[in-house]
Amino acid sequence: MKVVFFTSNLIRHKFVANTIAKAVDDILIVSECKKNDAANIEKLNNEKSPMEEHFYLRYINEQNFFAGNDFFIGKTIPLLNKEANLDYTYNVVKSFKPDLMLAFGPSLIKSPLLYLLEPGRFANLHLGISPYYRGSATNFWPFVNQELEYVGATFLHIDEGVDTGDIISHVRPKIEIGDNVHTVGCKVIKESAEYFVKIIKMIKDGKPLKRVKQWKADIERVCLSKDFCEESLMIYKNNLANGLIENYLNRPIKNVSLVLLE
Repeated sequence: MKVVFFTSNLIRHKFVANTIAKAVDDILIVSECKKNDAANIEKLNNEKSPMEEHFYLRYINEQNFFAGNDFFIGKTIPLLNKEANLDYTYNVVKSFKPDLMLAFGPSLIKSPLLYLLEPGRFANLHLGISPYYRGSATNFWPFVNQELEYVGATFLHIDEGVDTGDIISHVRPKIEIGDNVHTVGCKVIKESAEYFVKIIKMIKDGKPLKRVKQWKADIERVCLSKDFCEESLMIYKNNLANGLIENYLNRPIKNVSLVLLE
């Protein structure tokens, strides 16, 4: 099985890429190079803004969860941001002759790269439970809205839209006392990496991936990057301090429609 994996360059992306690399015969990683959260490390002993502290804590948690994944272990094409759709990239990927293409965290993939393989052979990981939460930071806002049942990830058949493809499967983490948005986010990514391996095995075994059209949900929240600010961070922190995790674990869980892989 030959796989092309489109991703970015943070340690969470390297962890997922390396997990996939260990499960396939050959892998080509197309990695977009973006600014790293580690830029805030230099402020370790200095006062940090709430936003800087938030991303610094994300960086520390990911370094702990995904230790040992500082480098990609497969053949890698490093790209500047939004260069995934260049003719060069298309030609390299095409010449690799992949059996399957996967994505987590790159820029929007466009034609002709989008249609290089037959339908059902290009899956994308969206961090967030579609169709309930779409957009940016979709595992942060459930902590703000006190809706932890919508924390997770969605595997999608990739299309021309933004997280609009048919659903293959949802992923939900085990939320525990002491968790926060960063630890839960790492759990989602770790669980999702294992689902990537399951998807690869299904393709190897000749099993088609599920294709469930996204439905009209009672709750459909579109999360915008412009709304992520110090005020929303304060609401998140207050909710956590006021027993958000405990309340979620102790109350009846709201029934949320989910698609299971098998």
